[in-house]
Amino acid sequence: MSSTPDPETPVGSREDRSSPAARRLFHRFETFAAQHSPATALAVGVALVAVIWGADVLTGPRLAPSIFYLIPVGLVTWRLGRGMGVTIAVVSSLAWIGAELIGHVYPLASPIAFWNTVARFGVLVVVVVLLDTVHDSLERERDLAAHEAAAAEHLREINDLKDTLLHAVSHDLKGPITAILGSAQSLARRRQLRLTGEEEDALIDGIVASGIKLNGLVDDLLDFERLDRGVIEPVRAPTDLGAMARRLVAEADYLAQHPARVIAAPIEVSVDAAKVERILENLLRNAARHTPPGTPVVIRVEQRESGVLLSVEDEGPGIPDELKDVVFQPFRQGRTARASQSGAGIGLSLVAKFAGLHAGSAWVEDRPGGGTTFRVYLPGDVRPVPPTPERAEAASPTPGVEPRGPHPSPVVR
Repeated sequence: MSSTPDPETPVGSREDRSSPAARRLFHRFETFAAQHSPATALAVGVALVAVIWGADVLTGPRLAPSIFYLIPVGLVTWRLGRGMGVTIAVVSSLAWIGAELIGHVYPLASPIAFWNTVARFGVLVVVVVLLDTVHDSLERERDLAAHEAAAAEHLREINDLKDTLLHAVSHDLKGPITAILGSAQSLARRRQLRLTGEEEDALIDGIVASGIKLNGLVDDLLDFERLDRGVIEPVRAPTDLGAMARRLVAEADYLAQHPARVIAAPIEVSVDAAKVERILENLLRNAARHTPPGTPVVIRVEQRESGVLLSVEDEGPGIPDELKDVVFQPFRQGRTARASQSGAGIGLSLVAKFAGLHAGSAWVEDRPGGGTTFRVYLPGDVRPVPPTPERAEAASPTPGVEPRGPHPSPVVR
């Protein structure tokens, strides 16, 4: 006679209730196995075999706890793999038949005892193989899931970076392009507008300046991408960084409203001159961008053990402590930047990346008395050079400033 299921109890509800319980039990077992060392798992497995053997001897044929030998076999197999699982299966089979011989279930020389042992060992080996296969399959699935999660996160970061890049670059390209188009259109209509020679020269100068700004922005973006791919190597040569700093200050029209002073030791350092020039230029542009007109700027070049320390100091409003750790991240714009001198937000990121290219580091500090000091340590061979009249001042090392290790991640004020 067939029974009719209770209409109030859905078919399969028992499986639905037991399945979460089984998953919780399996999770606890796996957590226990993962939290203990292989040696501990092996010791627990052997101890369980001994406990089950003792229970089997004490209960005799009246009660059969032998099925519990599956527990140590499963534990050791899951934690230590197939080889040790087979070993525990051998030990469990011998303990199993030993308990039965002690309890006189079989005569000592009985072939039944031998074949029972072989059969039980075979069953335990099958359990070992199945568990090891399931474990390997789960590990592969977890590795695949972790890889897919990492890939998804990487794609998300790339997408966010793309959006930020498009926003920053489109904003910064628009200004120079508008200026170039406006000046070019005015020149094209110079007869109708009756422009004087001086006005034409001013428009041409504006086109050149805007073109230089666009070229610098493109160079920054290209260098940023190449540095991320690791395809740039430093080309080192002895370089007088003091002379480089003085030349940059003399040519920097963006420092026209900022009194700038260079304090440099008479030394040459083996560095990539083009990359270090970009470091100094970006730091100087950053100081001009984030300080009010008239704010003094000081550039220091100081010898350090096995390298040189570059410092750019300003007496501006400074950087809040919570931003010091992120100031070298790309596409970060400080609130103090003036709209007329805004950038794409990768200048300081390139500073840190170019420093890292030299196996050096970049960091930012509060300037004593107010303001900000950016420091860059560049390792390299240092040698003195004879002083010349152009070297107005020789640097004395700044007290208490020592090179730091590589910055954790490049960051922009």
